[in-house]
Amino acid sequence: MELFILIFLGAISGHWLHLPSKVLRRIVAALYSLKFIQGSSAGVGTLPQQLLAAVRGPGLLHAKLPLGVLGLIVTLFSACETDIDLSIPINESSLVVDGYIINGEPARVAVTTAYPYTSVIDLESLSEIVIPDAIVLLSDGQLTDTLKYTVDLTQFPPFFYQGQNPALYGQEGKTYTIQVIVGEDTATASTYIPTVVPLDSLAWESEGKDELDTNIEYGRLRVWFRDPPELGNHYRIFLKNQDFSAFQAPFNSVFEDRIINGDSIFFDVSKPDAVPTFLVPDSLSFQERRRFIKGDTIDLRFCSITRESYTFIRSFQTAAGSFGNPFAAPTFVKGNMKGALGGFVGYGASYHTFISQ
Repeated sequence: MELFILIFLGAISGHWLHLPSKVLRRIVAALYSLKFIQGSSAGVGTLPQQLLAAVRGPGLLHAKLPLGVLGLIVTLFSACETDIDLSIPINESSLVVDGYIINGEPARVAVTTAYPYTSVIDLESLSEIVIPDAIVLLSDGQLTDTLKYTVDLTQFPPFFYQGQNPALYGQEGKTYTIQVIVGEDTATASTYIPTVVPLDSLAWESEGKDELDTNIEYGRLRVWFRDPPELGNHYRIFLKNQDFSAFQAPFNSVFEDRIINGDSIFFDVSKPDAVPTFLVPDSLSFQERRRFIKGDTIDLRFCSITRESYTFIRSFQTAAGSFGNPFAAPTFVKGNMKGALGGFVGYGASYHTFISQ
């Protein structure tokens, strides 16, 4: 699902929204004399802490002001209601490329334009920004393959270019380069497929039965593996069960061995969304969305990736996680594509099947 967020982020990259300074000064003047006692502490905070506590909670805001002053604050806030007409330009680099190659499989590359910030987000509008007539070339330094435009509704995004020559299916220890040509624009990137690191074992740990249907029992998936002795390994994990049409990556799906180098460790893995987030019903509980059910057939793809790929995916997930949060620090997606937004990632993958019981 990286492509979908990259398209959206690409439309507004480098442009920031600011309230007029007059509005900010009025808000500050109105709130400066407010003192509060947060529910979990007895301290009195400074202005930034007051604002953060009031927004983030938990805690209660206790105003120690006369009613007349409170009325003045309400008046100031209502006086700040101003219609602001914002013009948000599209980023100059409107080409977005998201590609990968896995050992034993053909390369897949999605090519689109940047997604307008104010557009409606759905599958129909996504199809309108797909570029079906690009020239996409893959090379290992000796052979070159022209990728074929493909539509596969079991994948997301369902529109991509796929390798045709079996001699250029991914192999461990090899470097691959893609070149994407769209009109007069050209984008390139290279990636490397690291050595596969297999998992040791998997287990399912029950967390109890569903409150409404006691025939359903939820649990977490736990994974064990041993990191190789050399420092500098990076990983990504994908999962699916019988309800998924394709592998999906859970959020925070990448990690490195800076702390765990050479150790045997375990970690818990949440179930990813089977469909794009905007299609997930709001009515689903945390267990329904993030936990596996007893009896599920779980397929897991554990991948070794390069440091460059790790940085790209990690920065993307950070940007996606903070998107729309006014308190988040600015983040930038650090892709390896030259001439476009996005990245090209090589995966050294091992596969594991497990029945949760």
